[in-house]
Amino acid sequence: MAKSISTDHALVRKAANKMFLRSYGGDRRPRFASPYPLFPAVRDLEAKLPQLRAEVEELLRQRELGRYEDIDPVRAAQISKDWRLYYAYVLGVPNEAARKDTPTLLEFAEKTPGVVSAMVSVLEPGVNLDPHAGPYAGILRYHLCISTPAENPPRIRVDQEYYTWKAGESIVLDDTFEHEVRNEADEPRVVIIVDFRRPLGPLADSVNRWFLRSKRKASSKMIQLSNGDY
Repeated sequence: MAKSISTDHALVRKAANKMFLRSYGGDRRPRFASPYPLFPAVRDLEAKLPQLRAEVEELLRQRELGRYEDIDPVRAAQISKDWRLYYAYVLGVPNEAARKDTPTLLEFAEKTPGVVSAMVSVLEPGVNLDPHAGPYAGILRYHLCISTPAENPPRIRVDQEYYTWKAGESIVLDDTFEHEVRNEADEPRVVIIVDFRRPLGPLADSVNRWFLRSKRKASSKMIQLSNGDY
């Protein structure tokens, strides 16, 4: 029975993904985009970049972030066991520790319409994200680079296009395309990730909101594991 329910959910999600992507340009949709026309509120977050950077740097001094293998072992086996993440906000659920750890990021997530999740992403030296595609098409992913190696900086490939992070700069990417990252530098790459609901028409947006609500039950566990609480 559990397998049947899981299979049914996967089939419904696949149909929903087709709806979302068809209404967002299909295969012609951009791999990368400027964040400001899509999500103008990120200017408020970027205006607080020095404060946000200080909070993230203190977080990394004080706390060992959860490994992706411990947060989601199934996906980690496909992508990277050693990717480190800290969830400040997941599917509408706040990480209460983030009120102290990353209050600027959490405040932005809680007050900004359309935010699905917000996190700190750390790719340490020698850690790679293997080629993969996001399983759910209802979001677009915003990156704000906190810090990246000056020498041999890592870059992300999305489909056949590439982007190299620069500290203080931001980009939106469509992670439903195959993408990968390699960090062959001697320093970590630290990025803020904010997932936004993909801009869609009324019907597709209603379906998207329903799916996101249905996934919310996993939020608290993801937050706990990203805090390093095993």
